[in-house]
Amino acid sequence: MPHRVLRSLLMLLACGTTYSQATPADEIIHKVEARGFIKNWIVAGPFPSPEVDEPLPDGSTHLGFYKDYLASRGGEAHNTLSLEADLTYTNEKGKAVTVSPQHVVVSENGITDLDTLFGHPDHVMAYAFCEIYSDTEQEAMISLGSDDAIKVWLNGSLVHSNYVARGLGFGQDVFKVSLKKGKNLILVKVVDMVRDWGFAIEVLDKHAAAEEQEALRQKQAKIDRLVGEEHLLWPDGLPGNPIVYDESDLIKYGSWLPDARLQISRAYSNVSTPSYYLYRASRENNTGVGVVILPGGGYNDVWIDSEGHEIALQFQEQGISSIVLKYRTNTADRTGKRPFSKEVYLPAATEDVKEAVRILRAQAEELDLDPNKIGIGGFSAGGHLSLSVLINPDETSTDSYPDFAYLIYPWLQDGYQEDISGAQDLPPLFIVNGLDDTSTPSEKTLKFYQILNEKNVPAELHIYSKGTHGFGLGRDHSAKQWTRSFEAWLKDIGMIQK
Repeated sequence: MPHRVLRSLLMLLACGTTYSQATPADEIIHKVEARGFIKNWIVAGPFPSPEVDEPLPDGSTHLGFYKDYLASRGGEAHNTLSLEADLTYTNEKGKAVTVSPQHVVVSENGITDLDTLFGHPDHVMAYAFCEIYSDTEQEAMISLGSDDAIKVWLNGSLVHSNYVARGLGFGQDVFKVSLKKGKNLILVKVVDMVRDWGFAIEVLDKHAAAEEQEALRQKQAKIDRLVGEEHLLWPDGLPGNPIVYDESDLIKYGSWLPDARLQISRAYSNVSTPSYYLYRASRENNTGVGVVILPGGGYNDVWIDSEGHEIALQFQEQGISSIVLKYRTNTADRTGKRPFSKEVYLPAATEDVKEAVRILRAQAEELDLDPNKIGIGGFSAGGHLSLSVLINPDETSTDSYPDFAYLIYPWLQDGYQEDISGAQDLPPLFIVNGLDDTSTPSEKTLKFYQILNEKNVPAELHIYSKGTHGFGLGRDHSAKQWTRSFEAWLKDIGMIQK
């Protein structure tokens, strides 16, 4: 028997008698050990979880994380969910709302996709319940990922609580638990703050936990091998730096696609000391082109892997050298308030990009780059930051100004039309968006392209029929072709020799 979850017959009993009666136990064991995730749950929701102005007694600002919606039935610590027993709560209008638990069989990737299950709501919460069986009393590990905040009760005791806003990644939280012989009850609460919503949970015995740690070690070794060395953007410091946090470089984790090179997705928040990673094209395929890559994250975070390192590795294959920039952020506090005004923050972040361009140009000979073929580009907020550089050139020097730019599902702030109309000598622009992007709508991108045409700015626009916001390299749909289209465009504008 494999060491994965339930090595010593930590059998999944079921998530309700309906499923256990309908499905042979051997089949359930087989499904669990195939990947290790608990794949059968009784799920109840959604319950309201509005964001509140003042922190609640537990320090959270989302009601669903703090409020016990099972209080009328004895409380969260003393509850199981059943398909035969509806739940009720009173809404903000004083009306009773009934919630019917449902049986959910998780997909092969192990993720319970609550967002799809409940129709893509925001500011909500759900409970999930299951039973597992251990043939002996033993120490075990629970490894989970969640989007967003999560609490876990085991046999009536709260064993884990993490109030966090993040995308879902496997193994984000790992902690020890004690399993009793026989039936063990797990209740989970998952809070959605915005956009995606879900969780994935494994229960590992000590052997499987050791294997998991070794797998993580190998994974980290691969990341270290592929990702370049981190360098300070301003090695001599930033006297008078207006972007300062009590805690800096906080990391949260998101989800990644199965074929991603790095198998990790990190976002840095509270960035006050910017840094960069350098990727050099090989001599065999070097095009002489260099770019600065600006990951997105709403200026709240910098998604360094999915919109940074992954892009740089792809460009490297195409003969394009790059810098992945971890620029200063304007990270909101728990109440959602940004610490710095636009007038203070944006010039600082813009200067980070300009310095990265200067670094590429200064190292052009060493990197075998043409100093007249240096571009910038970014994703979402990184696209907006790129545009900010273009419309705010240095008045006394051109060494920080790019020769071209690429904007991938760019955030276009209200009023950008006036900024573009007043800008002079904009470089060629390559623009990409997805038709079903609701965060940075393609309609706004199309209008932006039309304004560029009116100003006679060389520009090319690709709007793909599929591709929600944040698709990065766009795997599994036609948007995955954008990097090749970008390379072809660079040839069209004379940056790469045909």
